[in-house]
Amino acid sequence: MLSFSLIQAKTRIFTIGDSTMADYDTVKYSGDKEQRGWCQLFPQLLSGDVTLKNAARNGRSSKSFYKEVWVKLRNELKPGDYVFIQFGHNDEKQNGLDTDENDSTGRGTNPWSLYQKYLKLYVYEARERGAIPVLFTPVVRRYFKNDKLTQKAQHNLVENDKDTTLNYVASMKNVASQLSVPLIDMTASTKKLVEAYGPDKSKKELYINTDDTHLKAEGAYQFAILAAKELKEKNILTKSVILKY
Repeated sequence: MLSFSLIQAKTRIFTIGDSTMADYDTVKYSGDKEQRGWCQLFPQLLSGDVTLKNAARNGRSSKSFYKEVWVKLRNELKPGDYVFIQFGHNDEKQNGLDTDENDSTGRGTNPWSLYQKYLKLYVYEARERGAIPVLFTPVVRRYFKNDKLTQKAQHNLVENDKDTTLNYVASMKNVASQLSVPLIDMTASTKKLVEAYGPDKSKKELYINTDDTHLKAEGAYQFAILAAKELKEKNILTKSVILKY
């Protein structure tokens, strides 16, 4: 009975998002095909009083994940759970345009239209169940120009950092401000890290061989550390996040 009570008392984290967060088969995705999501490595930075369910799915946007996964997953939430929310990569599929609301598999969203709608739904519906939502801006892609990451790498489809009309990060920050949701700026922290590595070293050590979006194990681990650091800085799960240095 005591052990059951201890298990029930554990803090639970649900992570929702896309392939940059998702779990990968460590046998199938090894060697030349090595690939990991940063939430797959994140449990290495958590103490034993926390459990993490990584519900992130490849190819999902804020819209398609809601319709395909969230409508069932939300029923598992209990008061005190945390929900880590990161979308953006696949919301860009239609170059910033919304896809048909009736198409449950349609990925594309406009950053200031359907993207905000679904981010807000995750927040509202998590809170309705007593859970604590935390927004995570999307991690950067490895798109370099003159040793700096482009605006597109940072999820702004307009190559002008002053123009926010197609900027998914600015939109998520706006939602966080509107709804008073904690926000972890993974775009900023991963940008700083990837630029510090540079074009060649970042490809060799952080990103997979076949594209400039997905991560090797080292990249996923380094990105997980960045998430952990900012969570501690913002006093979120402070006692449960363990950093070795």
